[in-house]
Amino acid sequence: MPTVSVGNARVEYTVTGSGPSLVLVHGVGKGGQSAFGHLVDQFAEHNTVIVPELSGSEAAEDDGSELTIEMLAEQVSAVIADFGTEPVDLLGFSLGGSVVAATAALHPEQVRRLVPVGGLVQTDAYMKNLIGLALSLSHDPVAFGRVLTTTAFSPAFINSLDSLEEVDKLGAELSPSAGRLRQLRLLVRVDMRGLVEKVQAETLVVACYPDAAVPTEHSRELHAAIRNSSYVEVDSGHMVLFEKPLEFVKLVNEFIHKP
Repeated sequence: MPTVSVGNARVEYTVTGSGPSLVLVHGVGKGGQSAFGHLVDQFAEHNTVIVPELSGSEAAEDDGSELTIEMLAEQVSAVIADFGTEPVDLLGFSLGGSVVAATAALHPEQVRRLVPVGGLVQTDAYMKNLIGLALSLSHDPVAFGRVLTTTAFSPAFINSLDSLEEVDKLGAELSPSAGRLRQLRLLVRVDMRGLVEKVQAETLVVACYPDAAVPTEHSRELHAAIRNSSYVEVDSGHMVLFEKPLEFVKLVNEFIHKP
């Protein structure tokens, strides 16, 4: 697996498929493969799919220091440069939506088209309260997972599961690991004002509605801040990657492959 050193971190990434380069950037969670692994083969039918494992993910190696948006953006930039096919199409989910916007703002030459999904410009009081609740439950993995799954997935999706045990299986994917707690502490501090306005790449802002984790108005704010952007809402909870995978892949491919 290719690895690139960036500051205090060693960042692994996978490469699958052929065609124009599409980089998929994870948010809070286990990492890139956990977020996008079930979609890679579909994207790889038309793209060279690059999936990095940034600091905070289970596969990343670093010194455990406090995360910043700029630090993660530099890791994404280093992966793009290491692979060597600039410019790329760049997609980021949730916290990753802010990371890819920062990457596009700081390294405009590396990004052709940009897709932030369920992203945000600035964390508000609602999100700080929600994240604070999750952090206060880090001693109780089951309760921690239930808080995150209840807000990350729509009521319709949770009600489609067979039992509370199935819900808890989802929650186990969001266990309170040291990396996850670092990611959440960064999410509390996100403030992209003054940076996101520098994005030049043609952008599709994808919002989820209803989204109880990163409410939809945050995507609307992101769209308003990026001059060359269009906007679409998907009928899904925050975890659109899992609730509407086929619709999501089609939406992204139509944007990045349009003339």
